[in-house]
Amino acid sequence: MQGKISVYIITGFLGSGKTTVLNHLLSHFANEKNVVIENEFGKINIDATLVNGSFESVYELTNGCICCSINNQLLQTLSEIDSLEQKPENLFLETTGIADAGDVAATFKNLYIEKTFDLKKIICVVDAINMELYEKSNIEIHKQIVASDLILINKTEIAELENIVSVKELVKTINPFAEIVLSDKGDFDSKFLTIKRIKNSVAPTTFSKNETVHKIKTLLFETDSDFDIQRLKYELFKSLYLYYSQIFRIKGYVLNEKKEVFLVQSVGKSSHVLPVKDINIEKSQLVFIGKELELKSIERILKRAFIKSNRSVAESIS
Repeated sequence: MQGKISVYIITGFLGSGKTTVLNHLLSHFANEKNVVIENEFGKINIDATLVNGSFESVYELTNGCICCSINNQLLQTLSEIDSLEQKPENLFLETTGIADAGDVAATFKNLYIEKTFDLKKIICVVDAINMELYEKSNIEIHKQIVASDLILINKTEIAELENIVSVKELVKTINPFAEIVLSDKGDFDSKFLTIKRIKNSVAPTTFSKNETVHKIKTLLFETDSDFDIQRLKYELFKSLYLYYSQIFRIKGYVLNEKKEVFLVQSVGKSSHVLPVKDINIEKSQLVFIGKELELKSIERILKRAFIKSNRSVAESIS
């Protein structure tokens, strides 16, 4: 009789590097049967296309974050996994960047769920470069850290030593019971996965109702127009330099005049636009996540990078 399915929850704020960490975790468990649950705060799931490694299947949860209305869909997905004839050995669940990891973990304490699934680790990915930009104005970061028992301070390969030390001290003050590990490009020593969780060591946190309702908005921009990639890089650089405190994350795929596909990602003040292969799209789609975002402003920024203007649509999806 097969034992319980081991569960690893990967949480962390927008752009911290959760999917990169997930890919390294999958490489650590390459000889085992793995499944992945990918949650995205919006209608399209860009991160699901970035998962690679050894896994049987990816279950996608969209149109909401796990911490909100999608909880029933999570339970349904877990039920589907439980009903598989050949059950996996490991389940990796990557939450959206604004999910409450404590609420997600509580799902696995359900009597029905606990019969099949064994929550091994809640892993929080912390951005060594950008955390201090956002932590004071986003209570989600604190809640994710408090709920976790393994905290990865990520992007240490490009962060200044002073930043790393400062972020590590900040994390310690938020959750002194967690194991804190430095992560280089999302990788870390897998021995930290086997250290047993300290259960009930952190008292439940209390937040007012006003604090627990996140104010983060997601906008989806779609267009049939082709992009001048160099111009797009310039417009994103300029916009993020001015509005990084409002635009937390950009991600998606765009087409140039030759119908070549480019992956667009940003976090903080930095952005990357890189060519990709084996991805087919009919139109460009970019997701903007942040606070006080306006549809007209997003359209105005992106249209400057069009080669020719065709039909484009921007809509709020949160």
